[in-house]
Amino acid sequence: PRRITDKEKRTPPIRAYNPRSSHIRSGYYMALEGKKAVESFCSLNPEFREDHPMIKQGVPMHEVNVWPAEERHPGFRAFNEAYFRDMLAFSKALLRGFALGLGRAEDFFEPYLTAEGTLSSSVLIRYPYIEEYPKPAIRIADDGTQLSFERHQDVSLITVLLQSAVQNLQVKTQAGGYVDVPPSADCYLVNCGTYMEHITHGFFHAPWHRVKFVNAERLSLPFFVNLDNDSTVKPFVPTAEGPAEGAAKVDPAPREALSYGQYLQQGLHKLIVTNGQT
Repeated sequence: PRRITDKEKRTPPIRAYNPRSSHIRSGYYMALEGKKAVESFCSLNPEFREDHPMIKQGVPMHEVNVWPAEERHPGFRAFNEAYFRDMLAFSKALLRGFALGLGRAEDFFEPYLTAEGTLSSSVLIRYPYIEEYPKPAIRIADDGTQLSFERHQDVSLITVLLQSAVQNLQVKTQAGGYVDVPPSADCYLVNCGTYMEHITHGFFHAPWHRVKFVNAERLSLPFFVNLDNDSTVKPFVPTAEGPAEGAAKVDPAPREALSYGQYLQQGLHKLIVTNGQT
């Protein structure tokens, strides 16, 4: 496979750190020499085409994907679009289990998550090996751990993650410390995002996690499962039919019903302000 060229990285469709680009979600997020080493490519719903109602109306968080030239990167678009659709189907199956665990009907999440409207995103992230790693790209945690990306909770309903063999993901435990999450070639890692935590009154927790600095080539492929823009799940306390385990951690205080588009805009803005762009 050939690498994307510096010229391609700076063309208008490439969005991160590019004032000429109108995209704020999809596209290539470039590394910055001496400052930022991680690079990534974010693709959104392949159903978002120029004639899609949300695209025509200019609704925030909806963008038409812009792809590298097919003749220079053959199969890249086809792979990403197929992977998005496969992961959406897989995620819907997972959510049927979540719904049952909450004491809801198995298809509870179905109306909120459609193939035509989902704001989900698939992100290819590369953590490179660099002989002289730029010091500004390494963060230091309160406990002294060197990090590539600081602690955060995912802005999603759930996140489904595929990792390569190099271990650098850590998750915060109930005791307050961080532990390594071993990578697996046979399994996806699934965690809840803050919208799931919000609508279940904390029954399903969005874990704090961070990316430990390891100077080695590593790939990460998270699929952020996001509902449709206008979907609004009214927060609820899981019923008695759900599992008894964990009921004590539910926060019964009233919670605001948030449309998913509103939640996603606010959550991504806060994440970028706090941690910067991936």
